[in-house]
Amino acid sequence: MNRNELLNALGGMPDRLLNLAPGIYLRKNTQSRADYLETLAFYHPENWTENQEPFLILPSTAPAYKREEKKWSGSKDISFSVIEYPSRYQPRNRRMVEEYNSHTANLSAYLVLWKHVSPARRPLVLCVHGLQMARPGRAEKMFRIRKLLDLGMDVALYIQPFHWRRARGLREYFLNPNNIPFFLETFAQDIHDLHAGVLLLNNLGYERVGLIGASLGGYALALYAAAGPRADFLFLVVPAVDFSHYLMPRPGGFRFEVDEKVTAATRSALQLVSPLHYPPRFDVGKIKVVMHQGDRLCPVEKTREWIRKWFVTNVVEVVGGHWLYFDHDSRGAAWYGWLKQMGYIQ
Repeated sequence: MNRNELLNALGGMPDRLLNLAPGIYLRKNTQSRADYLETLAFYHPENWTENQEPFLILPSTAPAYKREEKKWSGSKDISFSVIEYPSRYQPRNRRMVEEYNSHTANLSAYLVLWKHVSPARRPLVLCVHGLQMARPGRAEKMFRIRKLLDLGMDVALYIQPFHWRRARGLREYFLNPNNIPFFLETFAQDIHDLHAGVLLLNNLGYERVGLIGASLGGYALALYAAAGPRADFLFLVVPAVDFSHYLMPRPGGFRFEVDEKVTAATRSALQLVSPLHYPPRFDVGKIKVVMHQGDRLCPVEKTREWIRKWFVTNVVEVVGGHWLYFDHDSRGAAWYGWLKQMGYIQ
């Protein structure tokens, strides 16, 4: 084993432990086997061909919104606000409407905006957070927002469904192997609301919007690229492109025994929200990816498969796992170099 292989194995150890953690927040599915399979059948890829309306739909107009000004200790030259807008997403499956919309906190979407007080026109970087990393304070550290502001950009944070103000209590709904229809609707809503947020920013005067997403946020951007994004660029850090390794049905999660038919229906339905299932609808020359060679949370083999399939060429590989990695300078150089290449840093 060479040095990189050793460091990748070491970096991947925390990922493997997290993959083994039980879903303590997951509710057991109480549907009968017949009802669950009937609900799941709605999401079979053959029901969503190119001749029909796609599963992933984007809004055509910006939403109405309201803005809440907040205090920020970073600088008196920066305004800090939370922008709330209605989701407008309706579950594709009528069977899911009542259950999905019962989560009333999730019916609103949010952007957090850091904006220079001076009226000069600036490009904006829109950040898309990882799983359970939505709080603005965390995002400031994760995306080094103060540095982006110092470099002359405005910055916004898009809040994904069932996070921060969109969540109700501690229960996690985003990744739920016991309710795949709910998961699929969540990601369809995610892409819909993300695009609405970009349109809203355009209406606020931002003609140039580039997106960076980390982990779960990288997944959102990869899927957004398959739906037809409106952006200057997409920068994906340790992205997932397929969650089937985590979302396969588990014994004990249902009233019924999990058999091959349930597993096969799950695997088929999950294609609807995997970038591996779609061609790109965005210039892949404006996509850059940073991935970690030992990543086991967002399996690097799947990311490489997606990169090959889409012919993405702007790729940087870093030694280490999803959380524990060993070449921090390479990630920073890739990101700030990309911003300069895209004309966001003068």
